[in-house]
Amino acid sequence: MHRAILLFGYPGSGKGTQGKILNSLPGFHHVAMGDVFRGLKADNPLYPEVSTLLKAGNLVPDALVMELFAQNISQRKISDTDLLVIDGLPRSRQQVNLLNQHAAVIKIFKLSVYNEDLVVRRMKRRAQLENRPDDASDEVIQHRLDVYRTETESCIKAYPGTILTRIQADQPVFDVHMDIINALGKMRDIRFP
Repeated sequence: MHRAILLFGYPGSGKGTQGKILNSLPGFHHVAMGDVFRGLKADNPLYPEVSTLLKAGNLVPDALVMELFAQNISQRKISDTDLLVIDGLPRSRQQVNLLNQHAAVIKIFKLSVYNEDLVVRRMKRRAQLENRPDDASDEVIQHRLDVYRTETESCIKAYPGTILTRIQADQPVFDVHMDIINALGKMRDIRFP
């Protein structure tokens, strides 16, 4: 079973950015479920359903999320000895239970941003740069923030508080990364090759 680090936080809090940076470390593999969903090709039978849900800012059904997660890990041939850096999963209590069948969560980083205007600005900028329609609409953005507050954030409580580290995510990207690296450096079960 893989060991996993979870990145939690509002949409636009920097999970994807930090995941990509950690992915550059040997033995770390970033799995961004949003990228997995958006990477589905139009000829994939799951594309119409996933695309419709994303455009509305809604969550993808749990079983479908886990199917795509497992496919992604399998296709990438990630060794069980490597670490998964997961963002965008779990987003519901059911996904917590399903993820526990695939990975042992050893660390959670909650990227905290206390100014929602900042995440809204980041999402709109990302919509322009990455052509992400789910980040372009004010209505969809507010819906996504509401879904995070009401469903996703409570998933953290399913894990022991001892593995949670809060990171102030409205500081520069490098400072956020250094806070994460410092926390990882204190863990006994993390080895940097």
